Amino acid sequence: MQKIYVVAIMLLISVTFVNAQNAVLKGVVTQKSNQQAMPGASVYFSGTTTGTATNNKGEYKIKNLKPGDYDLVVSFSGYSRQKQKITLKEGINVLNFAMVESKSQLGEIVVTGTGTAHHLKTAPVQTELIGKKAIASSGASDFNELMMSVSPSFDFNPGTMGGMMTINGLGNDFILVLVDGKRMYGDVGGNTDLNRINPDDVERIEVLKGASSLLYGSDAIAGVVNIITKKSKQKVNISNTSRIREHRTYQQSNAIDLNLGKFSWNGNFNHKRSDGWKLSPFEIDDDELVETDKRAQYEYNDFTFAQTLKFRATKRLEMYAGNSFFKKHVKRPTSIYKYGYFYTDKSFEVGAKYLLNKKDYVSVDYNFDQYRYYYRYNQDYKTFTKSDKEIQNDQRMSNFRMKYVNVISKNNTLTLGADYLKEKMVSEDRLVNGKADAKTIALYAQEEIKLLEKLQLVAGTRYVKHNEFGSAFTPKVSLLYKLNHFNFRGTYGFGFKAPTVKELYYAYEKRGNLYLGNEDLDPQKSRYSSLGVEFHNDFLSASITGYINKVDDLIAYETVDLLPEDKENKIKRRRKHYNVDESKSQGIDFLLNAKLGAGFTLGGGYSYVNAKDETTGEKLDGVAENYGNVRLAYDRSWKNYSFNATILGRIQDEKSYDNGEDNAKGYDLWKLTTNHKFLNFGSFILEAQLGVDNIFDYVDDSPYGSHYGTINPGRTFFAGIKINFAK
Repeated sequence: MQKIYVVAIMLLISVTFVNAQNAVLKGVVTQKSNQQAMPGASVYFSGTTTGTATNNKGEYKIKNLKPGDYDLVVSFSGYSRQKQKITLKEGINVLNFAMVESKSQLGEIVVTGTGTAHHLKTAPVQTELIGKKAIASSGASDFNELMMSVSPSFDFNPGTMGGMMTINGLGNDFILVLVDGKRMYGDVGGNTDLNRINPDDVERIEVLKGASSLLYGSDAIAGVVNIITKKSKQKVNISNTSRIREHRTYQQSNAIDLNLGKFSWNGNFNHKRSDGWKLSPFEIDDDELVETDKRAQYEYNDFTFAQTLKFRATKRLEMYAGNSFFKKHVKRPTSIYKYGYFYTDKSFEVGAKYLLNKKDYVSVDYNFDQYRYYYRYNQDYKTFTKSDKEIQNDQRMSNFRMKYVNVISKNNTLTLGADYLKEKMVSEDRLVNGKADAKTIALYAQEEIKLLEKLQLVAGTRYVKHNEFGSAFTPKVSLLYKLNHFNFRGTYGFGFKAPTVKELYYAYEKRGNLYLGNEDLDPQKSRYSSLGVEFHNDFLSASITGYINKVDDLIAYETVDLLPEDKENKIKRRRKHYNVDESKSQGIDFLLNAKLGAGFTLGGGYSYVNAKDETTGEKLDGVAENYGNVRLAYDRSWKNYSFNATILGRIQDEKSYDNGEDNAKGYDLWKLTTNHKFLNFGSFILEAQLGVDNIFDYVDDSPYGSHYGTINPGRTFFAGIKINFAK
């Protein structure tokens, strides 16, 4: 028995001794202006994977630290980041922080342009940042509405199967969409299915225009859109966001974050539905107006579940795995259609990041995605019964990436990487041979060099090898010169995009139009150049950028001769992919953000686009010349309550189709949103949103089948509530 007591005492002493050797860092993070607690602020040690986030009272605690010297960083979106050298002693160390709101967005950190962290104002590759505050105040019901509310460079050509995104006149096929740095895969009618993105899950969006970054793929000829999702570092974070608006449109987002020692888990479940709406009771049929039950927006119901598990094996090694599932059912009236549409998406990802030291690292990532498109029958038809599904298209992608970042010195960073992409499509009825695939291998090297105190250079090249269309080098270079309150940026880069499997082999019929692939297509090549100047001080940031994006062998549709059997099959027109010898999109982007004082902020932008087929002089389809956004916001915060009111305006002129013979109408839409945040509920935070969309009740009532500028249903009221618990 005495031996047992001795052992117990020794264990107790050893535990006490170990704890005595450890240090604990804790404190509170508040806003300096009003002492309001700052939930979710990141507190971490630079160059390590060690860190945490403040709870809903603004408190943080980091345990089991070795006494010694550290570089501590505290950051929160919209506020100036604080970095401080500290010395931790044994026992409890208390350090509080009072955060100061950034005078502009230029203090925000961005990573997409170079793959390394930069303040927005010092990022060598020009990046448009759509921040957390702008996203929250937009009151957007979907991703399309969000982007058009906050950026004049974006447009979406609406359609019943989804909107086709364009950036500065070039369409969806030339835009690479990333979610947390990983390719988003799967399209509807040739358009990336963006319904899977819930604006309530988005932390920020970073946009690169043109072929200005070589890290993500030479096929991003129009640009890269990197959507960074919300992930809390708080020990426990649970939130529910619910929104309603007219037409029985309802969306809900539920998220859970757990950070327990070395493990972190993030899961979210989203649901959205709507009854849809009509814009006109008529449609165009053989150049005649007839009554119809067809709708601009059909009834739909969708669900998304996603989760990610992270494991910090050591202070240097972090690993993760995740998966997601999405399904959507689009219902169409039984009076005119025998089926609706049904979509599913399954994805899986795994990866690791190893810190070689405080600045250098190696990362490895793999993700797989399978996107399927079905007919879902709404009545008995032939061999099908009601609710049966018939698959139309099965798309699969495997993507493996490796990256090495070496900070050679404070003035020089080298990035090397490899990228393998395999795509496969299976469609018995729509592909020439029932299935097809494509493989691409890419290697890249990039160097960031600070040539002078005020001059930075980013240069590199990407080598691409396609299994069917050979290889190409796509070099890029960007320069940043800083002069007092001005930044001058220039970029020149090449792009290369092989024809997609759909463009080569896919065929489908829609409303009497037969769309055909073309096996004789050539790859598309681009030359992008831009030059811009930016002014910034404590109250104003403004930028103007001119660009030219020349694309050789751009793939588009042309009308070809009908065949004798087409009349019997009710085919009115044949459209076939072909290469446009030379095309060009050029224009000017202007962005402005000004603090007016007394809590008021004025922002917005203007985009002029001239996109043409240089061979014929005809305008590219679906492109307007003038786009504009206006944003007027008022913010006021007290210790336990914050208020925001924002007026958003979107203005654009008519979009050209068939070289101006069948244009979509121009429009202007205005929205008012109010946001209310209550913090006096302990570990709970309550947020509410009320607003009205399309204040002046504009509706494009053109007959169904026309080209629409917008399918907004008219003036609608909306409301939302968010409940968050964290500790």
